Amino acid sequence: MESVRQLGKTLYQSQVGILKKLEQLGLLDLLKRLAEGIVAVVGPFCEVVIHDFSDIEHSVAAIAGNVSGRLTGAPVPDMDFISGKLDKHTPDQLNYRIEIDSHRLQSSTIWIRDQEGTPVGAVCVNVDFSGLMEARALLESFAAAALRSPEMVVHNTLAKSPDELMELSVASFLRRNRIADIKSMTQDDKQRLIKLIEERGLFQLRGAAQKLADLLNISRASIYNYRSRIREDIRREESE
Repeated sequence: MESVRQLGKTLYQSQVGILKKLEQLGLLDLLKRLAEGIVAVVGPFCEVVIHDFSDIEHSVAAIAGNVSGRLTGAPVPDMDFISGKLDKHTPDQLNYRIEIDSHRLQSSTIWIRDQEGTPVGAVCVNVDFSGLMEARALLESFAAAALRSPEMVVHNTLAKSPDELMELSVASFLRRNRIADIKSMTQDDKQRLIKLIEERGLFQLRGAAQKLADLLNISRASIYNYRSRIREDIRREESE
């Protein structure tokens, strides 16, 4: 911290003319608008702070957003993350973590440099992901059941009409038996399908026999013949 304080004094003595020139060029106004623009896009959990190192006790020259609770005129932050003296070789500090009580911030610091490359200020971007992490934990708890491999998977069965219910039943039969399409069904496949629909009671639906006949491209009489055989088989099995 003392090195930063000394740097501030040095900058104040040697760079004040340059800082005034930067302000005349509209740099501070540009940075203020840039900060406001970033917060407007990222959202209320973002804060952008513009630091002027000529006065480290009041280094916050502008601030947009409110994550840390600081105001314009606040001092330079804890600079533990800076390794050694700031100079033209000091790299920007990107995507580091700041913890404030229960809040976890992802932050980046980009140095504002003079013509010699010496940092005279900084643009600090802080994003509070705490709420997002809490939401993630909540979503994961809700999604836990869906992430487990279920013993039974039911495909679309939410039919909107009796005809669609019959179509979905046929599609389900094809899928479970790995049959490409209705045209690929054998005579035995069709009989097994009709037996399945009989067992599920779908023939109680009005027009079900005709709808199934149309889907299978057979006559309704054939459907009735198949059903008669199926009933006989069922009666025979029950009597045995």
